[in-house]
Amino acid sequence: MSLNTDQGPQIDQEQFDKILDLIQSGKDEGAKLESGGKRFGEKGYFVEPTIFSNVTDQMRIAKEEIFGPVMQVIKFRSVDEVIHRANNTTYGLAADRKSG
Repeated sequence: MSLNTDQGPQIDQEQFDKILDLIQSGKDEGAKLESGGKRFGEKGYFVEPTIFSNVTDQMRIAKEEIFGPVMQVIKFRSVDEVIHRANNTTYGLAADRKSG
């Protein structure tokens, strides 16, 4: 992370632990950890910005809202497929799609 980047801590120990648990579940379930994935620094509730690829819809990191600096890269083949998958979840606070 660039020293010019500002990122705040998680709100408390409970949220910090939940995020790290979800990161661990991504690794355990077979997602590829591209970057980050651990505590940042030795004080406070900071988590490194984390990126996973090879994420499937069945993984916890795809099904649960993490509310932390964790991004999941999930591939799709068509706009219709991604719309169907997006509508097949109970969450939808933040999502983005990139194609091309």
